[in-house]
Amino acid sequence: MKSLVFAIVAGMLASHALPAAAHHSGSQYDLTKRDMNWTGVVREFKAINPHTHIMLEVKDATGVHDITFEGQSMSNMYRAGWRPNSIKVGDTVTINAAPRKDGANGGFVLSITTTKGQKF
Repeated sequence: MKSLVFAIVAGMLASHALPAAAHHSGSQYDLTKRDMNWTGVVREFKAINPHTHIMLEVKDATGVHDITFEGQSMSNMYRAGWRPNSIKVGDTVTINAAPRKDGANGGFVLSITTTKGQKF
């Protein structure tokens, strides 16, 4: 009987842990640093639950690089003024992002500004 109770309790605890495992944190980004800006051409924009992803083609002294950024959820972006036609592949934008802690290019989008000055 004790084995059955233990198995039931263990199963209940495991079932509550699954939703938590599916969500990820922003721990890979240094959210205390908010002055990283990247300007480039949008190569890809994905609205994938739970966050958006944007790839910029950025030119610098070492060449041309594709850099990927993670962003807010679509509902947060919509509340900030984004609409489905706000960003299109081929547009030039400036992304203000919190950098990755591992030093790799990219980061977590804090804001996006279009060449027309629209910021969200």
